[in-house]
Amino acid sequence: MDTGSEAVQETPTSKSTIATYILLFATTVLLAVFGLANGDSGDLILTAPVIGILAITIFSERHTVHLPVLTVVMIWISMILTVISRVMADGGMISYIASILTGVNLTLIGLIIVFILLRTMPGVRDENPKIVAIIAVCISVAVFMAMNMLQYAMSFVLKSMLMTSIDRLMEELAWVFVGSLIIAVLFVRFRDHKIFKYTVNTFLENNSGMLGLEAREKRDIEELIAGGESDRLEFKSTIRTNLETGETDKRMEKAVLKTLVAFLNTDGGTLLIGVSDDGDIRGVDIESFASIDKMNLHLTNMIASAIGNGFIPYINFKAIDFGGKYVVRVKCEPAKKAVFLKDGKTEQFFVRSGPSSVELTGMNLVNYVNNRNRKLKGFRKKV
Repeated sequence: MDTGSEAVQETPTSKSTIATYILLFATTVLLAVFGLANGDSGDLILTAPVIGILAITIFSERHTVHLPVLTVVMIWISMILTVISRVMADGGMISYIASILTGVNLTLIGLIIVFILLRTMPGVRDENPKIVAIIAVCISVAVFMAMNMLQYAMSFVLKSMLMTSIDRLMEELAWVFVGSLIIAVLFVRFRDHKIFKYTVNTFLENNSGMLGLEAREKRDIEELIAGGESDRLEFKSTIRTNLETGETDKRMEKAVLKTLVAFLNTDGGTLLIGVSDDGDIRGVDIESFASIDKMNLHLTNMIASAIGNGFIPYINFKAIDFGGKYVVRVKCEPAKKAVFLKDGKTEQFFVRSGPSSVELTGMNLVNYVNNRNRKLKGFRKKV
């Protein structure tokens, strides 16, 4: 899931972020100690992994594992609410909220695990969001039950530990499942939601080198290039620079946008920018921009102005570094309605025909859109 559009850059963690981690680390340790003092091993089981990751992030110069701040804060709030609900005679609404938030956190972690597995599996380039969501929910429930099994086992080792009753366990599990379903629905319907951008995507981007995802992405692109252009794959050398003149040329931008519109109107596809027609990795024209971030912003603005903000969720892109030469991989999903390319006061409609993008007009356009709409309606009925 590449809902972010930034190139992966392993930069040192800022001082303010480190300060936040230290504060969260200290309070998390206090929560674990408080739970142990009250004979509740559940808090220790929940906090121990977070304490370990935070300790590595804070004290390792290389920041081996970077856990997004939002993820830590959400887990921290969940732990606070859990402790409060267990201290109170009847946790009531606080207990329910804590369990729901636990389900949310575990499902986000489940999504991270699924995407790590998908990105390291040879031949897997696209994911089915519904299947990903289902697997993430299963991981969430499994992890929650494993935590309670561990707590149950610890109650025999440490006699002072309290055991959770079966009634309370089932009640907590039900609310954890509710939290998991909330995230699953959000993921399927709104994959660009900020909760994923600042948790799942941030984790994968900041830890891509350590997880081996960068190497997998490079191999994946090389495999795509080796297969050559097709109805679902096209190469472009630049975003806006005319290689013959060395000047900025709007025709280059239109060529990129035309391909994206054609993918959206057909069966989706991948555009690799920075690759010549013969498959040579020349690198995108990054020198015409102030930075990679500026290039990403320009590409986003191009899509928004010429195609429309409503279709941005169907498009995601990322710059991958090939030894100083960047290739921008743009992945398009098929849109649910007709997409037009705005060119001044005119609008053009493109579709894929083999390795080319062709324009449809007149009755050809009407017939194609009608047939595609019927096809999409039939598919939705089957689903």
